[in-house]
Amino acid sequence: MLKHSLFFLITLFFCLSANAQNGSSQVRGFVFGPGNEPALYSTVVLLNKDSVLVKGTLSQLDGLFQLEKVEPGDYFLQIRNIEFNTYTSRRFTVKQDDQINFENILLVPSNTRIDEVVVTAQKALIEVHPDKMVFNVASSVNASGSNGLELLGKTPGVLLDMDNNIILQGKSGVIIYINGRPSRLSGQDLTNLLQGMRSDNIESVEIITNPSSRYDAEGTAGIINIVMKKNMRAGFNGNMISSFNRGNYSRGSLGATFNYNSGRLSSNSGISLTGDDFYERFDELAQQSGYLLDKEITAVNNRKGINFNSGLDYTLTEKSTLSFDGRLLLTYRDNQLKSITTITDLSNQLPSETLVAETLDDIPSPNVNLNLNYRFLPDSKSSFSADISYGRFSSEKDTWQPNTYYATIDNSILRTVNSQFDSDTYIDLWSGMLDYENKIGRFTLSTGTKYSYISTDNRLAFYNILEGKPVFDITRSNEFTYLEKVAALYAIVNVKPATKITLNAGLRMENTSSLGSLDSTVPTEDSEVSRNYTDLFPNIAIAYNDDKNHAISLNYGRRITRPNYQSLNPFESRVSELSAWKGNPFLKPNYITNYQVTYAFKRKLVIANTYSITRDFFATIFEIANEKGNRLIPRNMDKATNNGLTVSYPYQVTKWWEFASFFVYNYSTFKGDLEGTVIDLKAHIYNFRFQNSIKLPEGILMELTYYWNSPWIWRGSVEIDKHHGLNFGIRKDFMNKKLLVQLTGSDIFRTGSDFHYKSNYGGMVVDGMVTFDNQRFGASLTYNFGNQQEKTRKRGRSAIEDEMRRISD
Repeated sequence: MLKHSLFFLITLFFCLSANAQNGSSQVRGFVFGPGNEPALYSTVVLLNKDSVLVKGTLSQLDGLFQLEKVEPGDYFLQIRNIEFNTYTSRRFTVKQDDQINFENILLVPSNTRIDEVVVTAQKALIEVHPDKMVFNVASSVNASGSNGLELLGKTPGVLLDMDNNIILQGKSGVIIYINGRPSRLSGQDLTNLLQGMRSDNIESVEIITNPSSRYDAEGTAGIINIVMKKNMRAGFNGNMISSFNRGNYSRGSLGATFNYNSGRLSSNSGISLTGDDFYERFDELAQQSGYLLDKEITAVNNRKGINFNSGLDYTLTEKSTLSFDGRLLLTYRDNQLKSITTITDLSNQLPSETLVAETLDDIPSPNVNLNLNYRFLPDSKSSFSADISYGRFSSEKDTWQPNTYYATIDNSILRTVNSQFDSDTYIDLWSGMLDYENKIGRFTLSTGTKYSYISTDNRLAFYNILEGKPVFDITRSNEFTYLEKVAALYAIVNVKPATKITLNAGLRMENTSSLGSLDSTVPTEDSEVSRNYTDLFPNIAIAYNDDKNHAISLNYGRRITRPNYQSLNPFESRVSELSAWKGNPFLKPNYITNYQVTYAFKRKLVIANTYSITRDFFATIFEIANEKGNRLIPRNMDKATNNGLTVSYPYQVTKWWEFASFFVYNYSTFKGDLEGTVIDLKAHIYNFRFQNSIKLPEGILMELTYYWNSPWIWRGSVEIDKHHGLNFGIRKDFMNKKLLVQLTGSDIFRTGSDFHYKSNYGGMVVDGMVTFDNQRFGASLTYNFGNQQEKTRKRGRSAIEDEMRRISD
C-alpha cells in the first residue's frame, strides 16, 4: 500500500507540474497596520491604467489578500480601510501566467476622527463553503441559553444519541475542535467540557466531513470545530452573560470575558460558573436465560463547574508571533441513580424477587491544558509554526452502591449486597508538532510532523460492606496502566492546473505503539496487551468552480479512530448487582474509507453524496452475565457502511423572513460476529431540519426550528424509534445594543423527550424507553462593556488536543 500511495502522489505531482502553465496570473500580498497587526477586512482593488476598477477582494484574518485570474496589462493596487489612509501602489505590469507578490504593505493610521460607525449586517444562519458547512450560532436565537452539547444537537446534520455521543451525518467517531484545536476529550469528559460551555459564547460551528492530511487522521466521521466569540477590539472590553432555563430541573450559568489589545500585545480571558441538573429515566423489559427483568431506573446528575481560559499573543517582530493559552476546567458531579428490577422466572410465570439498588457517585475532576505556539512568516509565500502542549486530566470517583433483594410475596428482605469502591484515573499528555508551508509558482507545498506521548493510570479499590464497615477486597481491586506513543508525518500538494480547477493531494503516515498492563492478584489472560502498527492515510480532492453558478468537488480519504483510553481498561463498573459496564483491552482501532461528491449551485443549494466503509467498527453490546445479569462491553464489529445524501438550501422569502432547510438521508448497515454475538442490522435513516428567522417590529428577532428524525441505530446494535420537536427563540437589544435579552424554548410540545428502543441478539430481547429532560424554557442576558471597535486575530492550533478527546469515564 505504501508503494502504491507514494507512486500515486509522485505521478500526480509531475502531472500537475506539466499542466501548471495553463493557469492565469495572480496578485497577492499581506496588509498590516501599526504593531504589525493584520489589517483585516481591508478593501483591496485592482485598477487599470485608466483607474477603472477591474477586480476586488477583502484582506483575511492574517492580512492576506489574493486576486485571481488577472488578465495581462498595467495596473495599480489600491487598499482602503476606515482606520487608515488609502494606499495606492505604483503602476506595475502583469504578464501571462505571472505571479505578482507584494512585500508586506503597512497602512498609516488616519488622522480623521470618526465618532461612531455602526455596521448592521448579520451572517446567514447556514453558510456553505467548498470544504465545510458553517452554522452561525450568533445568528440563531433559539440557540441561546443552552450549553455547548445541547447546541451541537441543534446543529444541522448532527445528532446526539442517548449516551451523548455525537453522530455526524449518520457516522460516529467525530473529533471536536475548539478554535481550530482538538478538544482533547471524549466520552463523559467531553460531555462535561461541552456542558460547561455556554452557547452565548460561541460564534459558529464548522462541520468538516473530509479533513485534509494536515489534520490528524483521528476521527472517522470528520471534524466539528466550535469557534468561540473573541472580542479582540482596541483597548479594553468584555461582556457578562447569565442564563437560566427550567424543565423538570433547573440549569443556569454566569460568566464574563475580558479582553485587552494594545497592538503588539493582546490578551483574553474568560470565566464561567455553571450549575446544572440532568434527569434521565429508563423503563426496560429484558428477557434472557428464562427470566424476565422489568427495570425502572431514574438518575439525577448534578454538575457544578468552573471553566477558566486565558490567552496571550505577542508580536515579536513583523514576521514572528508567540502565543500562549491555557484552559482550566474544574467540575464536581454528584450522581444519584436508583433502579428497581422485578425478576420473574418464566418457568412458573411468577415474580420471584425485586432488586432495589442505588449508585451514589461523588466525582471531582480537574482538567488543565497548556499550549505554546510560535509562528514565523519569512516572506509572503511561506510560513513556519512550532507548537508544544501539555494536558493533565484526573478523576477521583467515590461510589457507594447498596443492593437489597425483596421477596415479591411479602416484601421481606431476602439479602443485601452492599459495596463501595474508589476508581481514580490520571492521564498525562505531551505533544509537539512542526508545520511548514511554501508556495512555489502554482504549487503550494505543505509538510509537518507530530509526536504524542500519552500515559494513563487507572486504579480501582473495591470494598465489601460487612456489618456496616468497608472491608478491602484485594481480589476485586487492581490497577491498569496504558502507554501510547504516536509519531506522524504528512505532505500535501495543492495546485490550480486551470483557472477553475483545484487539485489537492496529501499523504499522512502515523506510527502507533501502545502497551496496556493490568496489575491484579487474580490471574487474567489480558494482563498485558502490546501493539505497534504503522498506517498510511491518503487524502485526495478535485474541485471545479466557475465562480458564478456551479461548483463540484470529488473527495477520497482514509481515517482512523483509536479506542478511548478507558475503553481499553478491563475494569467492571456496576450500576447494580445485575447491570455493569466493562472495558475491553483487546479493542482494536477502526478504519474508515470515505468517498464524497459535492455539488453547489450559487453557493446556496448544496447536494452531497457520501459513501463510507468502516472496518472494526466500535459496537457496544449487551452480554448475559450470571443468568439474571447483563453487562455492556465495547467490541469490534466486522464492518459498518453508510451511504448518505445531504441537501441544504437557504432561502430569503422576504426582507423579514429567512428560511433554511436541511435534509440528510443515510442507508446504514452494521454486520459482524462479535465473539459469538451476531449482529446484522440495516436502516434507512432520514433527518429534516427547518429553521425560520423572522424579523418582527421594534427590532425583535424570532426563530422557529422544527426537526424530525426517523428510526436509527444506537451503539451499532440497538434500534431507536422516530422522534421530532419544535424549538423557538426571541431576541431584543437594548441600551444601544449593549444589553441583549433572549427568551428560548426547546421541545415545546414535548415530542422529542421520549425515545423507544429495542434489540434482539445474543440470547437477549430488550424493549425499553428512555426519557430526557428536553422540554425546557429559559432566558439569558448579555451585557457588553468597554471599547467595541472590532479587531480580531489569528491563533495557532495546539498539538496535544488530538489525544485528550479519547478520554472517557
